[in-house]
Amino acid sequence: MVNGLARALRRSTGIAAGVCLVLGVTPGGIAAGQPVRPTERIVAADPADESQDFRFPGADTIALHDGSDKYITYGASQHGRGMPYSVHGAGNHVGTSPVITGDSMPNGGGAWVDDTRGLWAPAAFYHVKNGVGRYYLFYTATKKGGEDQHCVGVASSTSPFSGFRAEATPIVCPLTNRWAIDADVVRGPEGAIWMTWRDGQRAEGGESALSVMMLSFNNDGTVDRATEPVVILRSDNLAWAKYREGAGVTVIENPSLFHRNNAWYVFYSGNNWRTNYYATGIAYCGPRIDDGLCSQVPGPRRAWFSYAGPEDHLPDDLRLRGLPGNKRGPGAMDVYRARDGQPWVTWNYLSEEGGRKSRTGKLFITGSGADVDFEVRLP
Repeated sequence: MVNGLARALRRSTGIAAGVCLVLGVTPGGIAAGQPVRPTERIVAADPADESQDFRFPGADTIALHDGSDKYITYGASQHGRGMPYSVHGAGNHVGTSPVITGDSMPNGGGAWVDDTRGLWAPAAFYHVKNGVGRYYLFYTATKKGGEDQHCVGVASSTSPFSGFRAEATPIVCPLTNRWAIDADVVRGPEGAIWMTWRDGQRAEGGESALSVMMLSFNNDGTVDRATEPVVILRSDNLAWAKYREGAGVTVIENPSLFHRNNAWYVFYSGNNWRTNYYATGIAYCGPRIDDGLCSQVPGPRRAWFSYAGPEDHLPDDLRLRGLPGNKRGPGAMDVYRARDGQPWVTWNYLSEEGGRKSRTGKLFITGSGADVDFEVRLP
């Protein structure tokens, strides 16, 4: 019976998920029949189960640098919190948690932000400057006094949990009423730090565009642009992103940069986030991320990860793979590495309970360059 139960459960330690009572199974050295500590959980093998997923969308995950060996995931404003976060995992296992540990930005996004509209799409980054380690949150917010103008702001703190100081002005904000949203920040192989985002200022007509630029970090925790923005992807020839979008703009957004074997890739979302058609695309960018347009893989017609039905979904010729649990509208996929360097992803989806949740998985890669294959599995 114990062996059967063990096969039916996928065990994972170091994740805050409440207290569980497990009979006859001893994860992490816990005696049989004893409650699992709040920082540990056992994951049900059923990938359709949402009970252990993050309770917020727009999740972005990084390793903590506080000696705990854990990870932290920030999310969009949800459940009365400005920017909720969950602490989870340990060592090389990123894990997940349905427990919202706290609010990293309870006072909003700064003087330029309309605080009635919330914060979303955080990009978390850790950087040491002159011996001082800081956590940075790049977030999207609505500009105060504007006509629904969305911009990207920055806040920093020496603590991952509180004390974030927002800069007085956004780091990117379109000169028109088009949007700058969904920033992602990553360190390249030679130490340069890059930010990519949905860049409405450089989009043309009814398309969306993703741009990239290099950042510089100052001694006081502020961040500046180090280079001019360069467009790396446009939505005008992406058939899957156009499918029944109906909004007049072909949307691509939520970029996440990933570097492997001397090649850059950008994972991004497309189509309408409120629908089952929202999906994740991947583009190959070559050895330099700021050297012009990236190329969609496996081609401009097909999303890489999408919902596969049975409800209304992208046609089979517009999609390539599904994701664990086959949840509707998978997007905002954040790609990052665990402490051992292995790639993981966090993405959000339309929950069967209403609203959106986020979950983690391990990213498996074969091939190289543009001839590459990506697959996500639950840990």
